[in-house]
Amino acid sequence: MLCVLPFLFIVPGSQTAGRTLDYRDTIDSFVSRNKELHSLELSDDDWESIKLVALWLKSFRSATVEMSTTKIPMLSTTHAIFRGLQDDIKDIIHHLPDSISPGIRLGLTEAHCKLSNYYYLYDASPFYTWAACTWFIIVAYLTS
Repeated sequence: MLCVLPFLFIVPGSQTAGRTLDYRDTIDSFVSRNKELHSLELSDDDWESIKLVALWLKSFRSATVEMSTTKIPMLSTTHAIFRGLQDDIKDIIHHLPDSISPGIRLGLTEAHCKLSNYYYLYDASPFYTWAACTWFIIVAYLTS
């Protein structure tokens, strides 16, 4: 896979990779007209990789939006969001095409491991256990 990252930041906005795909013809035309950029020309496989990455980034964007719109941060919400994102990454890794760049596969695997570490830390946290126990005590009190 050739150098894709410089083109991911050309178009400002929250869905940059997706918008980059909207400008594929413009980017290809610009690169082909400038000799010093010929080494950065993207192949069809590169564009397919960008499409895949754009789809994957939607999971991260969703998790980010969900966490940033929470008015009262709760450990249980964070725990659930991390777990959901970890499951999404696991599915992405499972369905990767054989032709995918080893760097992309490694990056996704490292992201999964990082979320696994966070998940473990939250799960092992005494605050999480305390919050869960407090919730159950409140529910038990209200239902009795």
